[in-house]
Order: sequence, then C-alpha cells, then structure tokens
Amino acid sequence: MTKIAELPWAPKRQAILILGMHRSGTSALGGVLNALGAAGPKTPLPSHAANPRGFFESAPLALAHDELLAFAGSSWLDWRQLDHQRINSKAADPYRQKIKQLLIDEFGDEPLIVVKDPRTCRFVPFISSILDEMNVGSVAFLPVRNPLEVAYSLHRRDKIALPTSLLLWLRHVLEAEYHSRHMPRYVLSYEGFLVDWRKHMDRAAEKTGVVWPSRPDHSDVKIEQFLTTDLYHERSTLEVMRNHPDVTSLVRETYQILTTIAVGGEDKGSLDQLDTMRTRFDEACETFSPAMATEELAVAQLRGELSTRNTETENVRQENSKLASFLEQQSVEVRGLAAERNALAGTRDALIAERDALAGVRDALSAERDALAQVHESLIADRNDLVTVQGGLIAERDALLHDRQSIVNERDALLTSRSWRLTAPLRLIGSMFARG
Repeated sequence: MTKIAELPWAPKRQAILILGMHRSGTSALGGVLNALGAAGPKTPLPSHAANPRGFFESAPLALAHDELLAFAGSSWLDWRQLDHQRINSKAADPYRQKIKQLLIDEFGDEPLIVVKDPRTCRFVPFISSILDEMNVGSVAFLPVRNPLEVAYSLHRRDKIALPTSLLLWLRHVLEAEYHSRHMPRYVLSYEGFLVDWRKHMDRAAEKTGVVWPSRPDHSDVKIEQFLTTDLYHERSTLEVMRNHPDVTSLVRETYQILTTIAVGGEDKGSLDQLDTMRTRFDEACETFSPAMATEELAVAQLRGELSTRNTETENVRQENSKLASFLEQQSVEVRGLAAERNALAGTRDALIAERDALAGVRDALSAERDALAQVHESLIADRNDLVTVQGGLIAERDALLHDRQSIVNERDALLTSRSWRLTAPLRLIGSMFARG
C-alpha cells in the first residue's frame, strides 16, 4: 500500500470526495469510510426510512449546496449543464465563503475527512478549489450503480419519473468523472463494493494514497454489521437495463464504460469515450432544453395548480380528520357518560336496597324499642314495688332493731341487778373484816 508521504502531491490533510449520483450507494460508502477512521461531519443529516443507517453527510452543507444551485438557476433535480461561469463569478463569493466556513465548522482540523453530497458532482471544481484554499488535498471516490436501479430507487423515494432519473444519473456521473480527472481517484462498482468492501478499500487506498486511520478487527466487525445486503433494495440485471425502453443508448454506453473502468482501470481510450458521451449529452441538452423548459414550465404550472388543489384537499382532509377526531372524542365522552350513568344507576339501586334494608332495620329497632319501653315500664313498676317492699322491710328492720335494743337494755339491767345480788355478801364480809 502506498504511503501518503511517498506521494509528492499529498498534503498534510486530505478530503475524500464521494462523487456519486443520488441512490448510488454513497451513504453505504460514507459509513464504511467513517468506520475506517475518516472523519464525518459534526452535524449529519438525520436518518429516515430511505436511509435508516444514516446519510453521513452534513445537513448545513447540503442546504448551502442547494442555495448555491438555486443561485446558478438550477437544483438537484436539474439534469442540464450548470452555469459554471455564474458559479465562479464575484456574485457567488458569499456562497463560496459560507461553504468554506461550513467545511471548517463541520470538520475542524481532522487530518482525513469525508465530504459526501451527491450535489457536489455538479460543481467539483468549485468545492475542490475551496479545499485547496484550506490546504486540504482532494481525492475522489466514484461509486457507480446500475442506472435503472438508481431510477427505481428515486421513483420509490421521490416519485420521480424514470426518464428524468436517468437523465439526472447521466449528468451526475459524467460531470463527476470529468471534473475529478485532475485528482487521485478510485472508481468502484456499488454491487462489487457490497460483496467485498475490503478489496475495494485496499485498492482505493493504493490508488489515492489514503492511509486508513483505523483498521483493527473491531472496525471490520462494525462494517460487517453496517454493510449488509438489506441495504440493496432495488435490483436490476444488465439485460433488463439494456432492454428497458426508458434507458437510452447514452445511458447504456456510459454505464458500460464506467463499469469497465471500475473493473480494469481507466485509460485514454475510455476517457475519450466518456468525453464523446458528455459532448453528445450536452448537445442533446442544448437541442431539447428550450422545449423541455417550456414543457417544464407548463408542468410547473400544472404542479402549482395541483399543489393548490392538493393543499385544499389536504385542508379538507385535515378538517375532516379534526371533525372525525372531535366526533370520536364526543363518542368517547358519550360512552363515558353512559358508563357513568349506568354506574350511577347501579349505585342508586344499591342505595335504594340499602335504604330499604335500613328501613327494615329501623322498623325492627322501633319494635324492639317499644318492647324495651314496655319492659322498662314494667321494670319501673317492679322497682317501685321493690322500693315499697324495701321501705316496709326497713321499717320492720328498724322496729326489730328497736326491740333488740330494748332487750339489750333489759339484759344489761338484769345483769347489773344480778351482779349486785351476787357481790353483796362479799362486800358485807369485806366490811366486817375491815371493822375487826
């Protein structure tokens, strides 16, 4: 593998320009280069259904490229020649400075960066001259994919007609090939890249002088997990492509030349053939552009009317959706109120049953209270009788106590009298002894 230091043209920093048509595998290539250590942008485009694993391109830079194309009177959907004179004019300086600043902001001072945006196929000299100003050398990777597969993919994603997609493919690949001839580059087949990415990355490094910053085993595992065949959605054989009515001879021959270069490398003969293809295409564009411009204007007007109608239809659809949502909400609320009503009816029935049960309890308690009142009255009468009996017993007790006291008194008197009679002789004897 050739080292950067061995190549006299190799600067301190390098930018890999991925110059491929939209839907040509540029995102898959960007993901592999990123896994090999080439720095991607700080603000990448978010992934979505068309590219679930990411685009690996700068969102603000893509927007700036759209602005540049619009300034030149073009767009990413334009298959005609770009007005390079206008792009290189002083009036384009604000766009140039903006893109340069974005390149600085998005990639900093990384030694190896990946600038990936299919739009750059249209203005390779413009972007490479900005990189030169930044002292960043450019190398180009040109992925080539079956143009019918590209057209199918664009139709599925953006509903673009196949003939238009094929013209876009032709413009992008011819411009990218021609304007990258002055820089180290590598042309690769998208299908072959998916089959054996290691071989292609080794050959690309050898051709361009790039040294991959990261190539340990874990990078290979990461790439194997990322680069799977489910990325390859639209497929077409060469036979189908050659015989498809929308594929012109220019498209067929250009694709054949590029695939030959991808397999065996480029030579003067193949480049001359591509020059012929580009000249034929440019001449055809000059011939048919005015008519196409008129037709495109009519189509644009029809699209405007259709867009207005679609907007009106969408507004009606949104209103209907809102009404349906409102009605559904009302239906939910009505169902909720009905459920609440049924719950309340159940509660009411339960309360009525509870009330009736309480009324029965109340009646039973009233009857029990009346019975207790009668018992109470009977007990009062019994108590009064007992009080009367008690009074009689107390009087009888008092009489008995009085009689008892009388008996005690009589007893005490008798005892006193008896004691006197018994002690009288003794007292007499005592007195006699006292006198003697």
